[in-house]
Amino acid sequence: MNSVSPSSTSDSLSYREKERLERRRRILLAAEKIFSAYGYHEASITEIAKLSEFATGTIYLYFKDKADLYGHLVLEKIQQMVSRHEEALTSSPSTREAIRAGVHAQFAFHDANRPFFEIFLYQSQLQSSPLHESHWLELERLKKRNLTTVTECIARGQERGELKSGDPHLYAVAYLGVTLQMIRQWIREKGDGQLRDRADFAADCFLNGSATPSP
Repeated sequence: MNSVSPSSTSDSLSYREKERLERRRRILLAAEKIFSAYGYHEASITEIAKLSEFATGTIYLYFKDKADLYGHLVLEKIQQMVSRHEEALTSSPSTREAIRAGVHAQFAFHDANRPFFEIFLYQSQLQSSPLHESHWLELERLKKRNLTTVTECIARGQERGELKSGDPHLYAVAYLGVTLQMIRQWIREKGDGQLRDRADFAADCFLNGSATPSP
C-alpha cells in the first residue's frame, strides 16, 4: 500500500487551493466583462460560463446565484480600491502629499475599471439589483473603513500643523464628497480622457479651497 506523506498531502492541498482560486478569478473576470457589457439585469450566468470556458454548473460551485456573483464582484472591486487608497494615504510623511496621492489612486483605479464602475455607480441599478444582505453589510464596512482611513490621515496632518484644526471626521466627509462626486459625475457624463488628469484639481479643491487668499 502506498502511503502519502504529510508534506505531499500539504502540497496537494495547496495545488487544489490554487486551482480553486484561479477558477474563481476567471469566473469573476468573465462576470465583470458580461455585467459591464449588458448591465446586471440583462447579464446571464450562461454567458458568464461561456466566456470563462466553464460549464454553467461550475459557476454554482463558487457562487449561489447571479446576485451572489455580482455581489462578490462588487466587493472585490471596492476592496481593491480601498486598499490602494489606504496605501496612498500612508505613502508620504507629508499629509498634503499623501492626500494628493490618495486622490490620484482613486481616480487611476476608476480609469482602469471604468466599464465596471459605469454600472456600479448608477445607484438606481445597484439598488434595484437583488444583492444579498451580507453584501450590503460588507459594503458598509468597507465604506466605514475607508472613511476611518481618511479621518486618521487628516488627524495626523492636524497634529503636525499641516492642516487646519477642526473635526477630522467632517474633513474626511468633505474629502470623499469632493472625490467621489467628481468620479460619479465623470462617469455619468461619459467624460473624455483620463479621470486621473483631474486628480490635482480635486486635491487642490480640498486642500486649498476655491477662494482667493484674503489681502
